[in-house]
Amino acid sequence: MNSTSFNSFIKALEQALAPPLPGSTAHDLLAPEHRKDMLLLQPDISKALLSSVLILFYADNKGKPNIIFTKRVEYKGVHSGQISFPGGKAEKTDKDIFETALRETEEEIGLKRNDIQVIGILSELYVPPSNFIIYPVVGTLYNKPVYKVDNKEVAKVISVPIEFFLKESSIGLHEVTTFENLQFHVPGFMIENNLIWGATAMILSELIMVVKNNTTLKSFFL
Repeated sequence: MNSTSFNSFIKALEQALAPPLPGSTAHDLLAPEHRKDMLLLQPDISKALLSSVLILFYADNKGKPNIIFTKRVEYKGVHSGQISFPGGKAEKTDKDIFETALRETEEEIGLKRNDIQVIGILSELYVPPSNFIIYPVVGTLYNKPVYKVDNKEVAKVISVPIEFFLKESSIGLHEVTTFENLQFHVPGFMIENNLIWGATAMILSELIMVVKNNTTLKSFFL
């Protein structure tokens, strides 16, 4: 895939992100088993906090679409050390969820919001452990990313070709230990000894389904 093909891929993805989207059908495929137990407690979602993440594509040296992830620093909290998309809590000064995603990305890894083109959004996802509703914004960066990492929030940046996630063999069952020292086996993706699971994996599941259900998008990886 070259730069022209990358641009064509992004254009096709933008068109494929139009509603209706797979939503919970895709989310449930990568949902941890204990998520169901949490939802049975019927949390008051009306009191959930709003947040937004950015699924950011750029072309690697071979022109292949890569997605940018961050590894959170270790801290005493629910999402300590986890792999996630750049993003975070919405602030009152943010005019919308798109601004939240772009602002947080710039703050966390230094990519300028004016260099990023937003092409769509995936289905929102409620996360019981942190009581957040996540809005996954999809965007692209047409130049090579130059990071300026906020070391207080981000331990490192990881980029992964989307092609990796399209392989059935990329999904496995892995043991994790939660913030409360509870152990579970959860579905997810292992990248260089880093496990992508939970909300990030569920969001990826919808993105994967969007690509696989679209003939034009699939053709880029045949």
